[in-house]
Amino acid sequence: MAPSNKLQSFTRVIVETPMTLADEAAGIFSAFGSLGCEIRRVPGKRTTKAKTRARIHAYFDKLNSRALGRITKTLQSAGMVDADAQPVISSVEDPGWATMWQKRFEPFPVGDHLLIVPPWNRPTVADRVSITIRPGQAFGTGHHASTFGTLHLMQDLFAERRFERVLDVGTGSGILAIAAHKLGASKIVAIDLDAVALENAIENADLNRAARAIRFSAAPLTSIRGHFDLITANILSSVLIPMAPLLIARLRPDASLILAGILAREADAVIATYKPALKHLRTRADGVWRSLLFQR
Repeated sequence: MAPSNKLQSFTRVIVETPMTLADEAAGIFSAFGSLGCEIRRVPGKRTTKAKTRARIHAYFDKLNSRALGRITKTLQSAGMVDADAQPVISSVEDPGWATMWQKRFEPFPVGDHLLIVPPWNRPTVADRVSITIRPGQAFGTGHHASTFGTLHLMQDLFAERRFERVLDVGTGSGILAIAAHKLGASKIVAIDLDAVALENAIENADLNRAARAIRFSAAPLTSIRGHFDLITANILSSVLIPMAPLLIARLRPDASLILAGILAREADAVIATYKPALKHLRTRADGVWRSLLFQR
């Protein structure tokens, strides 16, 4: 079904950040489900590039206070906004750009085997497995660099061996869990603490006829039992670092772990946290984002 042309209201969030960090900050908003971001230089006398400030205008279809709090905390912990800075929130009427963005969400390939498609345009392409994703307030249509990178690493792994049991931590839109199923995994557990994200993930699983293979849950990682052949965690470094003991404990011998949502300048710290318990096999670069592959 094609998206409606009816105008609607959207939530706009404005934060100020150093111009040198603007692209990375916009990436954080995108990771939390922003439909789009504008980066505007703060008017005034221009000094050095390091001192130039930018305002980011991020637009959301829906944004609850809990999600906004997570975004603000992430930006603050990464040093992208001041510790006491509070975002400016307002409601704006869509002038048509959001609808146009959805129309521009056309099928696009990822790696050698996958094709990400919206529900209103699902072509059949030879030698590619389609994953249908309805854009929502959840991390992952596949466009974001960290999701894109994780999907690439997953394809490479499944081309080498079979992964029966998979755990997807912070599933967002469910795209990684669905990809694991379509690449050959038979039992997938996908968890996320965000109820809105889980609703979107369950809808996407239904669109892909994958609901029976994936068990979605709002349970925290501490309550997950059993061991897995592959774990994916496309979150953020500030979460991945303290989560390390829990993720490592859920890996079977010789299992693989993919971590993403990591900015380039944070990759070394994440790698150091997971070594020597795991072997660091590969770092994939996509713009300012890094995806890391480990093996137990």
